Amino acid sequence: MANLQVKDLVKSYDGKNKVLKDISFTVENGELVSILGPSGCGKTTTLRIIAGLISATEGQILVDQKDISKVPVYKRNFGMVFQSYALFPHMTVFNNVAFGLKMKKISKKDIKQKVDEILEITGLSQLASRYPKELSGGQQQRVSLARALVVHPQLLFMDEPLSNLDAKLRIKMRGEIRDLQKKLNMTVLFVTHDQKECFAISDKVLIMKDGRIEQYDTPENIFHHPSSEYVARFIGYENFINVDHILDDHTVESKDLLFITDESTNQAKTLTIRPENIQINSSDNSSQNLIDGIITSSEYLGQSFKYRVKTSLGNFIVEESRKAMRSSEDKVQLYLPSKHLHPLSR
Repeated sequence: MANLQVKDLVKSYDGKNKVLKDISFTVENGELVSILGPSGCGKTTTLRIIAGLISATEGQILVDQKDISKVPVYKRNFGMVFQSYALFPHMTVFNNVAFGLKMKKISKKDIKQKVDEILEITGLSQLASRYPKELSGGQQQRVSLARALVVHPQLLFMDEPLSNLDAKLRIKMRGEIRDLQKKLNMTVLFVTHDQKECFAISDKVLIMKDGRIEQYDTPENIFHHPSSEYVARFIGYENFINVDHILDDHTVESKDLLFITDESTNQAKTLTIRPENIQINSSDNSSQNLIDGIITSSEYLGQSFKYRVKTSLGNFIVEESRKAMRSSEDKVQLYLPSKHLHPLSR
């Protein structure tokens, strides 16, 4: 598998409006990197440029230190798995998987050996003689994956590969993809709009907004240390506090209330905290990080309750695990632990 470097990638269709703006990142050998973002942010365009399906306006693409920016797609040894499985309906599973090898004019003996091996790895051996219409969605997706892998690509690209599957099957398939990626030590670029999906399988996550990279880091660092309010909101943070004054490197003021964080508040414009990290009526005798409020609505989530709490700093969303639901109009005090309170500079 290969190392991928993307340098200063720009894409413009009319010479003025840039769809991609200075995209730069590196994918190391054997890493699975997800490109995450809403529709229209540029993630699929980025993938298609790297794959060679469309050309960049500016920038370089290097694979193992070699510039492939001008190399045509048919000469790039990459595998592609699409949202639509794109299987040939008149071909069996075996022949669908063998198609790329036949195009390379490999001997029948080698084709059979390679296809048999990849069918075994992907758990499709018993389905080799079936046609796509005789397969489930998950089985068809595995055939699409096997077809991409059988040619031993340097890089594997996956564009929303699980979006056509139901929720339960998506979870099963993402686990299979991750296990297979590790087993084969594949270098994978995975495009998705599903945060839970990419956080579950990725070594790193690249979050995009309006053609730019907002943050590129491990799932853990993004989850606990979002770089901006956009990233924080995108990955599930729902509570934000505007900073009026920075008092010291760990203390800020907002509407006469003091908040202490474990992280540096230097240049902080807002603070953010996840709903599940806020505690109700549990201040640990602290005089900071407290907000008085009134519960205005409640929602039962199964293992927890979700509340909307009206405060002097605006509405807060709080999730709490307890046996009984609190009543609407209850007066409560919210405690925001310093270790879960994250400052954002943009």
